Amino acid sequence: MIRLTRFLLLLSLCLSGTYVQAQSEARVIMDDMLKSMSRVLTASARVKRLERIDGKMVEGEMRFKGQFSPTFKAYTYILKPDEGAEVLYVTGWNDNTAYVHPNKFPWVNVSLDIEGSNMTNGQHHTLQSLGFAYTEKILRHNLAKYGHEFDKHVTYQGTQKWYDRTCHVLKIVYNDYHFENYTVKAGENLFDIDYKLFVPAAKIIDANPGISDFHDVKAGQVIKVPSVYAKETVMLIDTENMLPVVQIVHDEKGLFEKYEYHDLKVNPRFSTTEFTTDFSGYGF
Repeated sequence: MIRLTRFLLLLSLCLSGTYVQAQSEARVIMDDMLKSMSRVLTASARVKRLERIDGKMVEGEMRFKGQFSPTFKAYTYILKPDEGAEVLYVTGWNDNTAYVHPNKFPWVNVSLDIEGSNMTNGQHHTLQSLGFAYTEKILRHNLAKYGHEFDKHVTYQGTQKWYDRTCHVLKIVYNDYHFENYTVKAGENLFDIDYKLFVPAAKIIDANPGISDFHDVKAGQVIKVPSVYAKETVMLIDTENMLPVVQIVHDEKGLFEKYEYHDLKVNPRFSTTEFTTDFSGYGF
């Protein structure tokens, strides 16, 4: 009789919607991180990157400041490999191209397509991946696709120190990572496919030896694309701001890319001139 009473009480709670299954620690941290990323409207940081390009790991480092809403604005100062180069981009300004001070021959400022070969050569992503919005979109896409088996793919690894920060460690693994056929649509380049399928454009190049750059595809062409962004991702999430200050990404070959956010400032106020060529301290 007691067991029946308990069963009926539990059933009543479930039907009334007041009974909620406890979430795993990994899911709680993931949800908190996604909320924090969605609240980042402006940011500045020194970013270190390590990316596999043509089979070799390539290092890069830059300082950036960005506004992500309502209008995307970005300024970067390159520390490595082209030290002293500067890039300014504001959506809709300068014919929607980046304004670049190369700090080398021919010693003149130039305007470049942010998805063109001159801007993307030797790196995985465009300026528009700066900040956390791009990562947030990938994670939310994967949650929509695999959320019903979240704890199968995402595990909490405890905390660890990263420099002077204490970080939660999340590990995301998709053992069914594989490649699928995709037919290129009219007008698409690899970045368009990246933003649509939430898989890295650089990995599509890696998986298709006949493709030489991000624009080397045509309508009707069948290419190989990964089923998900990465086979394995490890994120170090700062316990103070709940943002992924370290992102380590592996594909089927090993380390694919790694990003570190140093000296991160979240939602700083920028002056009205900081995303113009007139700002003091810029070399334009």
